Amino acid sequence: MAFAWALSTGLAQTMVEKVNDVLKAEVLPEKLPDKTPPPPPPDLKAPPPPFVPPPDIVIQTEAAPSVNTITTQSKVATPPPISSPASIGRPHTCMQNYPPISQRLGEEGVTLLAFTVTTDGGVSNVTVAKSSGSERLDDAAVSCAASWRYKPAIEAGHPVSVSWKTNVVWKLK
Repeated sequence: MAFAWALSTGLAQTMVEKVNDVLKAEVLPEKLPDKTPPPPPPDLKAPPPPFVPPPDIVIQTEAAPSVNTITTQSKVATPPPISSPASIGRPHTCMQNYPPISQRLGEEGVTLLAFTVTTDGGVSNVTVAKSSGSERLDDAAVSCAASWRYKPAIEAGHPVSVSWKTNVVWKLK
């Protein structure tokens, strides 16, 4: 009822106008916390090293008598060195085996062959140790070397098989 009376007399309207005057909003800047660095850590004293007792040292006062021994060495005769194999007949050349297509293409190079000179002077296990750069020239060198003959290497007066390497030079005239 008192509320209705206040409305009818205009008291409520006056009160609303007064409240609007009293309420004022003010925007304040935000306060940031101080950015001071944290304090340094306290100085910690390093723990002392662990105690290790010194080792027990026992000194022997009497030395055992020394025994002198005499040894003899026999001199072993070294066998004579192995002689190198030597080619037989005309010099080893493969120009007669020069592939015709390689000649037309102007292919040249050096093929390094590895093989075994057998006890009878024959050649076996012929392989290409380093290519000339042309498979045709390498194959021709292998087939050519298979027919070569050597005087076999000699060890203690007997022929022996030895590994051997030689170059086959492919050069057009």
